[in-house]
Amino acid sequence: MSDPSDLGAWLGAFLRDPTFLDRYPYYAAVLGKMHPVADPSVKRLAVSLFDGRFFLHINVESFVDEPRYLRGVLLHEVHHVVLGHLAHPKFQGAADPELMDLALEMSANEHIEEPLPDPIVWQAYTSVGIRAGQSSIERYEKLYAAARAGAPRSRPGGGGGEPERRVAGVRREQPVAGARREQPVAGARREQPVDDHRFWGRRVADPGAVEHTRQLVQSALDEVGAPAEGADPRSALIAGKSPGRLLEDLTGVASTPRAFLDWKTALRMFVARARAPRHTWARPSRRFPEEVGRFPGRTWSPGTITRPSLLVAIDTSMSMSATELEEVARQLAALSEHARLTVVECDTEITRCYPFTGMLEDVAGRGGTDLRPVFDEGFLAAHPTNGVVYFTDGAGPCPAHAPRLPVLWVLTKPDEFACPWGERAKLTREARVAAARSAGARRRAR
Repeated sequence: MSDPSDLGAWLGAFLRDPTFLDRYPYYAAVLGKMHPVADPSVKRLAVSLFDGRFFLHINVESFVDEPRYLRGVLLHEVHHVVLGHLAHPKFQGAADPELMDLALEMSANEHIEEPLPDPIVWQAYTSVGIRAGQSSIERYEKLYAAARAGAPRSRPGGGGGEPERRVAGVRREQPVAGARREQPVAGARREQPVDDHRFWGRRVADPGAVEHTRQLVQSALDEVGAPAEGADPRSALIAGKSPGRLLEDLTGVASTPRAFLDWKTALRMFVARARAPRHTWARPSRRFPEEVGRFPGRTWSPGTITRPSLLVAIDTSMSMSATELEEVARQLAALSEHARLTVVECDTEITRCYPFTGMLEDVAGRGGTDLRPVFDEGFLAAHPTNGVVYFTDGAGPCPAHAPRLPVLWVLTKPDEFACPWGERAKLTREARVAAARSAGARRRAR
């Protein structure tokens, strides 16, 4: 079956089988838009993205020998694709790539009920805080924190009598998408890995990878449509999520912001504050040069701060709609080009605080609104910053007095906000239209 047409016909027939199509309609639609290639170099299956097309690498002989695994591994590969594992930059450049691989495998195996060959499953890592439904990034962070704390490190099992390794006393299973040989520890000789994720390195060279993934999911949704009445509820999901939710996750940072905010102009307030003149005894006063020791001089802080460090607070209350939070994610992607960001999620209390890595995951909270906790003196002292950018609909109490650092309120419902201090920007479609009109007027005046 090395002929591509034969391989495509074989895969197409499999996907049209009612026992698969009825239970996995969206999976069949995604797989039907991928390009199958016979590849004996992979153990079972692998996926790659090249020149805007997704390829499914198939070791035909392996499934002739082990047909029971075909469904499960196909689902596994679809999960890798639709969850953005091939495409999204947040999975790149991890401090520990092997632990990132482990986290991605857990997420790709979750929600699969078909047989899998020795899968890595999240249940084996509950001792380090892994739970059901966590994002791949959250799982990686927990694994990395455990490793930094000194937990014994695990490596993928290699079989053939090789010794078993453990993380926090738990056995690490074999990845589904291909066999991986046990990796070296403590300076041992590194063996050449056999890893079906090796094609993923190409995603870095394709800046449109996230958009290609989004289009793939959208085309599957358009093809299948809404599930039929009375259908198995599980048939409406991919990787435990609806296709619409997957699109929200992918477009949270990949698409262009719908509202215009001139972040370069907005950030001048933070940079100017950081570079304001300061009194110093190391320089005589120009006005009173003879009064050395009685009147200090003034100096500018050294250097130009081109990328300020900002706390970005996000109102995660129920009054903030999913659409508004999606637009916040887009704006953070634009803002991150000009500043180093630390995200603070807050409803009536601060629920999470973490560096922005390129995308918002499921936000925590979704309760009431209180804008005061972020400005608590103890919290700000623990998170030194050049300023605060707060995304909110404004429907909540705010501190009576301004903090000792600049604040920019980015408002989704600006007419409802009564805070007497801080700079303001509107996160509305009208802002973008007004900016376009202003730019047009300036061009006509030239």
